[in-house]
Amino acid sequence: MREYVIIILVFAVLLFTVPFLPLGSISAQAPNAASFPEKFTILLESGKILEMSVIDYLTGCLFAQIPVNYSENALKAQAIAAHTYALRLIASGVALSDSPTECQPFFTEEKAREHYGSEYNAYYSRVRRAAEYGAKRVILHSGEPIYAVYHSISSGVTNTASTVWGRDYPYLKSVGSSWDREHEHYLCTNEMTTDYMRLSLLEYDKTLTMPVDYSLWFTDVVKNDYGYVMSLKAGSTPLSGGDMWRMFNLRSIAFEITYNGNAFSIETRGFGHGVGLSQYGAEVLSGRGYSPEEILKYYYTGVEIIEL
Repeated sequence: MREYVIIILVFAVLLFTVPFLPLGSISAQAPNAASFPEKFTILLESGKILEMSVIDYLTGCLFAQIPVNYSENALKAQAIAAHTYALRLIASGVALSDSPTECQPFFTEEKAREHYGSEYNAYYSRVRRAAEYGAKRVILHSGEPIYAVYHSISSGVTNTASTVWGRDYPYLKSVGSSWDREHEHYLCTNEMTTDYMRLSLLEYDKTLTMPVDYSLWFTDVVKNDYGYVMSLKAGSTPLSGGDMWRMFNLRSIAFEITYNGNAFSIETRGFGHGVGLSQYGAEVLSGRGYSPEEILKYYYTGVEIIEL
């Protein structure tokens, strides 16, 4: 039961803190392997600035990003991904922070202790070992650190970057992750009132008009072959699946939305945007004997992983 609670708590954080892509900076040149920094500067939302080792930073990332009762190989894979993602942001001119809307999830030690309570000490050693491992490794494509995005659970197949952010990357391709469907929280159904739905849509677009018939509010839904919503219309306004995911804080971009006569029902499959590393998939593959590097090469197409 204690481990189950930890998984739920971290998944609740991840729902709102999946990594983003700073699309305006994608042409920035990444540093070469010899120049990767040994320390990171972190701007906290409180305004405080911290300078810390890469290992300390990754320790805080792991406590914020993944269920820490996962196997060590899954944690190590996540640590390498978090390290790589941080390096890519720095190369793109984006400052590291603890803001989930501007960077990737990160807990200070104080925040991690507050979040986990007595469980913090129980899991610290294994998290630290994974952070040390990740600090020595970077995922590259064409000689540059990749946007090593990740999510909790896919729809059963990982998503493409273009579905979420409107831009493709050669290493963020769809790969099979059917074992994700075995997760107990794979399928979820939530209801939203018509008033909440209306207010959220108007906040997105104040000129938006909707039909009187609630059952016609969402039409022309287009999904890719893996169940992720690529586009739909709210009234006459075109939206992407990513727009809906962000607007309504949906668990996944793989969703079905219907009007049941009283409210809107949204059924989601998976957890997160579905692009890149599936954390639950990493846990499953770890149990099948995959190394951290093998896990990452499975989920990121055509990459190399170098040891610093």
